[in-house]
Amino acid sequence: MASNSFVTPLPSYLITRYNMKGNAATNVANIFSGAFNFSPVVGAFVADALWGRFRTLLFGMVAGIFAMAVITLSATIHQLKPPPCSALEQQAGTCVGSSALQRAVLYVGMGLLVVAAGGTNPTGLPFGADQFDESDERHKEGLTRYYNWYYAIAMMATFLALTVLVYLQVKVSWGLGFAIPTVLMLVAFAVFLFGTAVYVYVPPEGSIFSSVARVIVASCRKWRLRLPHPDDVRWQEELLYNPPAAGNGRRVFKLRLTSELRFLNKAAIVTDANEIRPDGSPARPWQLCSVQQVEEVKCLVKIIPVWISGVVWFTVLTEMINYTFLQALTMDLHMGRSFTIPPVSILAVFYLSVALFVPVYDLVIARASRRLTKAGGGGITLLQRQGAGLVVGALAFVIAAAVESRRRRSALGHGGGTSPLSVFLLAPQLAVMGVSGAFSMVGQMEFYNTQFPDQMRTLANAAFYCAQGVSSYLATLVVNIVNARTRRHGESAGWVRDDISAGRLDYFYYAMAVLGAANFVYFLVCAYFYRYKGEQPDSHAPEPARDSASTSGSEAALLKT
Repeated sequence: MASNSFVTPLPSYLITRYNMKGNAATNVANIFSGAFNFSPVVGAFVADALWGRFRTLLFGMVAGIFAMAVITLSATIHQLKPPPCSALEQQAGTCVGSSALQRAVLYVGMGLLVVAAGGTNPTGLPFGADQFDESDERHKEGLTRYYNWYYAIAMMATFLALTVLVYLQVKVSWGLGFAIPTVLMLVAFAVFLFGTAVYVYVPPEGSIFSSVARVIVASCRKWRLRLPHPDDVRWQEELLYNPPAAGNGRRVFKLRLTSELRFLNKAAIVTDANEIRPDGSPARPWQLCSVQQVEEVKCLVKIIPVWISGVVWFTVLTEMINYTFLQALTMDLHMGRSFTIPPVSILAVFYLSVALFVPVYDLVIARASRRLTKAGGGGITLLQRQGAGLVVGALAFVIAAAVESRRRRSALGHGGGTSPLSVFLLAPQLAVMGVSGAFSMVGQMEFYNTQFPDQMRTLANAAFYCAQGVSSYLATLVVNIVNARTRRHGESAGWVRDDISAGRLDYFYYAMAVLGAANFVYFLVCAYFYRYKGEQPDSHAPEPARDSASTSGSEAALLKT
């Protein structure tokens, strides 16, 4: 609630309190959103290599409290904010801009919020998942539901931030609207500390980036070597370096050798028995890697194409969120005769839709699909769930284009400024996009957390936020490209303008629908070739007599000899 009370209505805050133009405010919001969502990558590295998830999460919460305190002060103290600007001054373009000091204080608060996101976003979900014992079937089923309900509750918190808190910000005081979540953060921090005696703590396991580098270096050094039994990975696995997977006392899912990206398998070739110490560890880690390390790198490489599809989905979502808000600024905000809502509050429909549809998916769709397919888990695979989200997302933009065409005609018919149409006409496109999010966002989150190796769960969560960070910058690039191309075809300022009624936002929405459809086709190709973690191709050769997971490094060297 605290972060979304600032992050989501940020364009509105910059326009109404810092007197920025619409496109300028959107660009600043996109840049901040990119940094906000990229920071979890750094946080994941710190958590995995240095501090562990608990300490990183604790640090992020403290930084978040300081961030919200600074933002609250910047919205409360008169010297730290520009003077208010009336509607007439906004239309005339005579509003007083913010000073360097005022922007500096605001940006310090935003920077602290980025640091807070780096600490909390990659660790919050994985730290909760650490409390489950995946060797217990009841815990394993609970973990699957945990992912669904975690995101449903997060969406409900965002809904409250965009309704209750934003109403206080716009109608009463921005300072009060920021002060309330700051106090809530202090309460949440105290509750979090109260549970320290019962938490399961997973110590840091070292940076995965160094492990990836070792596999790449070792496979390149051994590129001339020939893999043993190149046509049968089961026999090949017996002869490679394959000690038991280390997990700091935890049960770690042991990855079996696969034939995909087989060049990397060369990193596990034992060329000399002296490469392995008596305790089974490699004497030269940059020359010899385990099968587990090789397969972990393969998991990362295989996920990248699917991740790119997620980036594109988040890009089109960002476009809808940004420009639905700009549409709302030009529409009738009444709910009833006397009550009006802040323009940004219409975006709460999206988050409410996600929060309401996730339980429907979990309790109805998943159960029905399990009965129909007779399959375990969720019935619908993680990739199928994401694919459904892409289809529904493209449909949402078709609806948005039709609504925008009607809004634009109405606005132009009333002088080109505002439209008498109700802002709730925008609700259907947001609701449909919310259904898309319930499929795609939650599907991506569970996909990353289950398909990344167990030791990379923090990085998996960072990948989810990193996709949103890339999409923030990509969204700005897409708008600039569209405007550049449409200017070449007779439009003086392109489809997407500061005055959206003078542009053709409906055409832009149709273009986003086409982009979403193309992304779905690309995703189908990725899904066709993707093999889930732990899946093995059928082998026609007989299985080795020994379990490869129990073959020590020295025995593998003797077998090779």
